[in-house]
Amino acid sequence: MNKKIIITSLISIGICTVQFSHAAESAPRGLYLGAFGGGSTSFNNNISQSGEAYKRTGGLQGIYRDSGEDFNLLVNVKGKSEERSAGIGGAHLGYEFPELPIGGASAVWGVRPAIEIEGYYLGSSISGTLTNPNPETFNGLNDELVSLNGTTQLNPGQHKFVDTFSQNMGVLLTNGVFSFKTPWASNIFPYIGGGIGAAINSLSGANSAQVASGSPYAGNEKGLNHFNSNNNANSSAFAAQAKAGVRAELFDKFSVFAEYRYLHVTDSNYTFGSTEYPATSSSYPGGHAQTSAWNVGLGSMDYHTGILGLQYDF
Repeated sequence: MNKKIIITSLISIGICTVQFSHAAESAPRGLYLGAFGGGSTSFNNNISQSGEAYKRTGGLQGIYRDSGEDFNLLVNVKGKSEERSAGIGGAHLGYEFPELPIGGASAVWGVRPAIEIEGYYLGSSISGTLTNPNPETFNGLNDELVSLNGTTQLNPGQHKFVDTFSQNMGVLLTNGVFSFKTPWASNIFPYIGGGIGAAINSLSGANSAQVASGSPYAGNEKGLNHFNSNNNANSSAFAAQAKAGVRAELFDKFSVFAEYRYLHVTDSNYTFGSTEYPATSSSYPGGHAQTSAWNVGLGSMDYHTGILGLQYDF
């Protein structure tokens, strides 16, 4: 996906560098409106999940019931997301100021500063495998360790989850953009820019499945979603981006542009519902221990994006 985005953007930039017929040297545009779309890729973002399971032997089946003791299990697992692609679509409203000559009033080089308000949507999916980096102990209700057949803990790597999320992110930024007049073309403008703002991230349809990992006390729980009582959550984070591209004026008031942009979104935290599978009235045979709400953390996310767009000058 990433290679296709880059190739498409490069081809578009190449097309944009062709001279279009233009009656007169282009003037600064003033107010303009743009719309754009493209694709992005991101990978190796940190994911964490924590909560507490309340093991009550009177309401469970199997090995926990056989232990004859109640205990709590603090769950703290971590991992990284798999590489993923994302679709992007959005718009911006900007104002370009008069040109500042580079090298004097008669210079053939110039810079045209602009300010933009920009919003866009990013849609993707996130998945990753999480394991416990530290031991997780079976803590009795009186602060003692509970022994299950001689075992008092899950060793590192013995508690494993596969988490998946559908991601819908809205990004709102204020950008500064600098377009450059060059001696090679009167209607082709390379530009650079950057912006800061906020990202509102919605995770929906979340699923947290425990998979087999070498311990009979943390085995495969096929068909059980640990977020089943509420698998949707939202959060917000700081966002910043940098971009570089080329804009070509096609005819009066219309331009096309192609760009690369890098988007950085800082850490964000989410709260999903507790695990609710009663022993006698749930879809999971034998039920599952009730848990606290689950806290999920997403580490900072970095997106590499290729964009194509159209602008209209007012």
